[in-house]
Amino acid sequence: MPSRTPPNNDIASFTDLYEKVAGPRSATSAVIAGHLTIEFLLRKLVSQYDPKLQSLADDLNHARLVSLSRDIGTVSASQAAVLLQINQLRNKLAHQISYVPTIAELKFIFDEAANAFTDLTDGIEQGLGELKNAKAVEDLEEWVLPELFIQVTYDLHHEYVDRGGDEELF
Repeated sequence: MPSRTPPNNDIASFTDLYEKVAGPRSATSAVIAGHLTIEFLLRKLVSQYDPKLQSLADDLNHARLVSLSRDIGTVSASQAAVLLQINQLRNKLAHQISYVPTIAELKFIFDEAANAFTDLTDGIEQGLGELKNAKAVEDLEEWVLPELFIQVTYDLHHEYVDRGGDEELF
């Protein structure tokens, strides 16, 4: 029997808890996995810029890692702003188990990302199209949130390769 999420997003059962954090349509797992991927690539870029900064980068929280990345030029100011918005969303999801982002909140991040990152596969543009028609996060197709992170990681990976990194191996 499929789980029913209570109307105000209270978690009333173990099934609700599982679906909230690990179900196939979970905004929480999509954002946290994307956030971890971004952090990994930012640390690779910092280390590539100066290997002596690796231990510092490993100790920084996400916001400070983004700031360092902006300061050394591995991400632009507009990219850094989007990465900080993503971090704010991740923090809400990580610290408020029942938090559900609004469509307006997601649309704002996607709009900013469209201006800051290269939309190689049109995922951001297609995501914006989906967001325009959605009334709630639950209305979104499974691919919408992960696609934002795919586009961001494409740019970070491209920066890594442009700076001499291997296309496939780290």
